[in-house]
Amino acid sequence: MFSKLRHVFAAVLLLFLVPLCVRAQVAIVVKPVQVNYLQYESVFVRVAMRNLSAHPLAFGENIGLKGNLQFEIRRSDRNDPSFIRAPKDAPLPDMTGVILPPGGEKSYMFNLSKHYDLRSTGRYSVKAVLRHPQMATPYQSKEAHFNIVRGNVIWSRTVGLPLLDDAPEEVTGEDGRKEEKHRMIKTREYRILSYFTGKSNIYCLTLEDKDNVYMLRHIGYDLGPDLRPKCEIDFLSRLSVLLPASTKVYAYYQYNTDGNLENRQILIKTDRPPRLQLDPDTGTVKVVGGREARKDVDYEEIQDIQFLEDMRDPKKSSLLDDPLDSDTIRGPESLGAKEAAEKAAGKDKDKKSLLEGF
Repeated sequence: MFSKLRHVFAAVLLLFLVPLCVRAQVAIVVKPVQVNYLQYESVFVRVAMRNLSAHPLAFGENIGLKGNLQFEIRRSDRNDPSFIRAPKDAPLPDMTGVILPPGGEKSYMFNLSKHYDLRSTGRYSVKAVLRHPQMATPYQSKEAHFNIVRGNVIWSRTVGLPLLDDAPEEVTGEDGRKEEKHRMIKTREYRILSYFTGKSNIYCLTLEDKDNVYMLRHIGYDLGPDLRPKCEIDFLSRLSVLLPASTKVYAYYQYNTDGNLENRQILIKTDRPPRLQLDPDTGTVKVVGGREARKDVDYEEIQDIQFLEDMRDPKKSSLLDDPLDSDTIRGPESLGAKEAAEKAAGKDKDKKSLLEGF
């Protein structure tokens, strides 16, 4: 009798010790925030995961819990099937602390550009691959697609960088003699590009030279050829941009040659629409016409202008920042990313889950 009980106890114990990988199942979906991304823009995707097993799935530091999420990315517009590997100096997204309860679903936003080189234009496919010690095999999503595009240049201007000290520098010639040589003026190019994200045509402002991209910012929606941005360069090579956000509302930006936003205003059209005026004597640029929007008085005019919220905080507009991979994005790095971040935070509860149907 004792022997039988011992065998029963051993069988029950063995049942509990069987690795959970036999029963672990995960549904996973990846979806790019936009269909098209501008070259050098951060590429955001949303990943949704659902635990279809009867056991919680936890990711931690312990070797038995140390799972990871990877992405398989390839150029789908070429015959080359090779994958784009994660660079060694950029670790994969950290899943530590993620817990998927039985039947539970969680979604996260990831900046693929933080982990993979996506600077070349073309069509890409991406799969999300989830691995965990408790799962016998990796689980992967279906392929999703996005494009890296150049955009259409609607305005550009090359400017010289201001010299803080324009005194000649002393150099040594080939004959060993010292002589004075005037410093070369370095140049950078401002460009305004228009491109279709998959939902909207938007304007993007870039600042670059032959070696670097110093700034890439969304500045507004493309409302057509009659409502394009107006631009002027002042005596310090700063760029002033004035563009309509609607028939009544205008946005004004002023950027310096380092890509920093020095001034911004929301303007309301009056009997005279706002316009930029360059003083030919002083080289200064100012806005004439219209008036500055008042926060409470002009609320009805500005409440539906989506990108103005981004414009109020220049730190939220940069596409070259290093955003945090998490449920929400640290600042809307793009207009589309802002919408996706709100979804990930649960503000869009009326819309279907990415995992609908699993």
